[in-house]
Amino acid sequence: MDADSHRLYEITPDSEAREFAGGVRVRVVRAGWFRPDAGGFFGVVPKPLWSRLIETDERGRILCRLNLLLLEIGGKRLLVETGTGERMRDKDREIKGIEGGNPAVALEAVDIDPATIDFVIVSHLHYDHAGGMVGADGRPLFPRARYVVQREEAAAARGDQLRLQGIMETEQLELVRAAGQLAEVHGDVEVVPGVTVMPTGGHTHGSQALIIGRAASGHENGGAERAVFFGDLIPTRWQLPVRWTSAFDDYPVDAVEVRQRLLTRVVDEGWWCYFTHDPGALPIQLERTEKDAIAVRGSPSAV
Repeated sequence: MDADSHRLYEITPDSEAREFAGGVRVRVVRAGWFRPDAGGFFGVVPKPLWSRLIETDERGRILCRLNLLLLEIGGKRLLVETGTGERMRDKDREIKGIEGGNPAVALEAVDIDPATIDFVIVSHLHYDHAGGMVGADGRPLFPRARYVVQREEAAAARGDQLRLQGIMETEQLELVRAAGQLAEVHGDVEVVPGVTVMPTGGHTHGSQALIIGRAASGHENGGAERAVFFGDLIPTRWQLPVRWTSAFDDYPVDAVEVRQRLLTRVVDEGWWCYFTHDPGALPIQLERTEKDAIAVRGSPSAV
């Protein structure tokens, strides 16, 4: 990978922002890099299969992006995800191969003032999605924003399940709550017109995806252009095979079922797709192959 393709912070140029039904403009903010363990990332998928798609470093890690979305609609700005932040110990950052990760710094680097964000939507409470909700001083990095989290996810973070202890950003969640900026939602909720959070479960109990663009009145999609942000339900295009669950999925059986339903809808209705950890160009569209699999439209595997 050359130096230019490894830039730390990037944003889709304003002139290239994609607009979806209802006037929702979307840009991708690249907030840094991290390197998850390939074995964990692909779970039970055999290495001969996933190694066709991506290479590992000498420590068995793969290079992934920390992708945030910046949405603008009706004078409101919404940020989707907060990256890893910078509260993590240096040793842990080195183990996970994190570069950058602070969402406020990433926005400032591309000339966006964090104080202009009205809503922060967090797909779930793992470190690489919710680690940048607050700064080193314990105050929310987005001082006027409402932080949108599914109620079930917040409850799980405060619970006593042994598997979840130490892997959910519980402290940051409570700091946001103490600041009066937490918005716990339940189920499908339209945060602003044309931007709806949808609970998926699967990866974590309260994981949520994001549906972008309003359906035409009286129709499911009515030909209106829409998009989806999957969160870690499908973190990259490499995990499009619906059975390719991760070792990090708390509920893999549920994940397979909801991925199948959501991907069917995405393909049938022609939605665009944004992935939280994909280093490639976004958004992309999907299609069914001759073998009834789902692949990136126009890719060699899709023909």
